[in-house]
Amino acid sequence: MSSDIPDRYGRTELVLMVMDPLHLFAYWEVTPESLREAQDALGAEMDGARAVVRFYDISLIHFDGANAHHTFDIDVGLEARGWYVPVWTADKSYCADLGFVARTGRFHAITRSNVIHTPRASVSGNTAERWMRVKFVRRRKPDRARPLEYVPAPELPRRLSPDEWRALRERLAREKALADARFAAGGMPSSPEKGF
Repeated sequence: MSSDIPDRYGRTELVLMVMDPLHLFAYWEVTPESLREAQDALGAEMDGARAVVRFYDISLIHFDGANAHHTFDIDVGLEARGWYVPVWTADKSYCADLGFVARTGRFHAITRSNVIHTPRASVSGNTAERWMRVKFVRRRKPDRARPLEYVPAPELPRRLSPDEWRALRERLAREKALADARFAAGGMPSSPEKGF
């Protein structure tokens, strides 16, 4: 059995996917039989017909094929088998038909897609608070009969004597003066230049 994804599945279909609130992706497959049926249905009108995906805005309605709020066509090449589609309004429901538009304006649908809903392009207007109840799990009580374990504290660095503090401050001041001199001469403060 091959693990390769097949190039075709042998069925006519159109699928819509939501990319973001203002972009959809449509992909399709048309079998040779469905293409022949479309050619037979359009007859002579098939000459010069355009392949299109016709989108229907069907937000908040029961779509019967003719009552869409708005429709628009996207000319496609059937061989492309997929198309990115910009839409102008977010928070809408869409479905689409893949078919042919004859030069006379007659549309013949080959297949209809699934219904999708684009998300809103703004922050939610729902401001009702929802609180989550957290269930606390009781921890096991310590066993009083078990002896406590003592862990030694980490060793702290030894304290510096006043003479060691003074020597450290003097060394840091010399290093800072050296870095300032290098910087003033146009070099990097940490670059090792001769003569400083």
